[in-house]
Amino acid sequence: MRKTSIFLFVLLFALSAVLSACSGGSGTTPTNAPANNNTGGGEQGSNNSEPEPEPEPEPEPVKDLKGEIELWSFNPDSFPESVEAFQNKYPNVKINVVVMNIVEMHEKVLTAIATGSGGPDVLFLEGGYFRQFNAIEGLEDLLQEPYNAGQYQEHFTDANWNRWMSVDGKRLIGMPWDMPPAVTYYRQDIMEENGFPSDPAELMQYMADPDNFMNIARTLKNKDIYILEWRDQPVSLMNNGISFFDKDLNYRRNTDSFVKGLDISKQIAQEELYLRQSIWSEEGQQAVKNGKLAFVFAGSWGAPLVQEWAGEEQSGKWRVTGLPFGSYGGNGGSVLSILSQSKNKELAWEFVKWNLATDEGQLIWTKKGMMPGYKPAWEFPEFKNVKNPYLGNQNTNQLYAALLDKVPPSFATPLDPIADEIWGPGIADVMEKNLDSQAALQKIEDDIMAAVAVERQKLLDARN
Repeated sequence: MRKTSIFLFVLLFALSAVLSACSGGSGTTPTNAPANNNTGGGEQGSNNSEPEPEPEPEPEPVKDLKGEIELWSFNPDSFPESVEAFQNKYPNVKINVVVMNIVEMHEKVLTAIATGSGGPDVLFLEGGYFRQFNAIEGLEDLLQEPYNAGQYQEHFTDANWNRWMSVDGKRLIGMPWDMPPAVTYYRQDIMEENGFPSDPAELMQYMADPDNFMNIARTLKNKDIYILEWRDQPVSLMNNGISFFDKDLNYRRNTDSFVKGLDISKQIAQEELYLRQSIWSEEGQQAVKNGKLAFVFAGSWGAPLVQEWAGEEQSGKWRVTGLPFGSYGGNGGSVLSILSQSKNKELAWEFVKWNLATDEGQLIWTKKGMMPGYKPAWEFPEFKNVKNPYLGNQNTNQLYAALLDKVPPSFATPLDPIADEIWGPGIADVMEKNLDSQAALQKIEDDIMAAVAVERQKLLDARN
């Protein structure tokens, strides 16, 4: 096995203790996957452990709150418990939750902002839609009075905090909620049967070397088993979480890492080491069930889906570890935002703050199975003592927290849809024609920068 770099080794070594403790024993990439499957309704993992009783967090002091606010959500299962608890704490408060289709909800909010009337007081803003809001006015800057949210920054990872800033980096327009890390769910029994590391820590370290990853893919393909859905999947896996632009709107996707990812993808294509089906298709899910797909790459929300697709007969045969190639990234996330035209901003903030930046509020979400972005919740026994029977009683939450702490910064911008239209076909062209990776990436960058030049300059000028 080729040695990994010293830097990568240090990162893996730092995680290895957590990963070991978490173990319970030994085409074109599709765009139709859900933007975020961890949408506040639980589903983080099986909360089936029975932790030793410990004192619950001290409740927040009761304030003299009264009034009524409206909350817009796209998930009917998200808020019943937290709304009930908040209203019990403050009997003179009424939270009206309006649930609608995720696309419709975000469109209606944008319309309300544009017209200056209507809309909710509090918005459950899904991360995939954030780029539609972060270059416009209309959402409150939570760093300013009377919110002063900066006092809570230390309770969130830098990546999770900075992700929700306005595109100019000056305003916090959403209070961080969840930020599920990207992970690899894998068949532990298949790894063991074929002589590969089956322990989560050992497998993660083994897969950090691209040659080892290719060895797994080739060996299993001989048995009609695959670890990739699509031929170009290594590009996204190796560069997980790398947005098109940084906070200064400089382009980010023309690096040696992307060249390496493309080179690996071309090799995958030439050797036909991929399934050719998405896990979001019926055929892909059938491949999980019949053992033809041994790896599922998803966010930490993916455990219940793997269980659903694979069936109870595979209980205990799956485990979860980090991404291959020494990569770290997020997969999903959301915030609670306050509209500037809200008539009751003080109450809206008290509800947002209580939910996302207090132990009392976060305990409710943790018990529902959420992957909290609020780091103090990582120490709750209801979080850190959870074991997942389907994943061989692996303590998955400690793994998720360790990975989340290493997720690099990613920045959504209004330029991303333009870049997307060029990136996808450009990568497909590389795969179809076996183009030189470095030259192709340079052309993609040139094309993207030319296409966004006018809008990019407007965004930069607006900062002055």
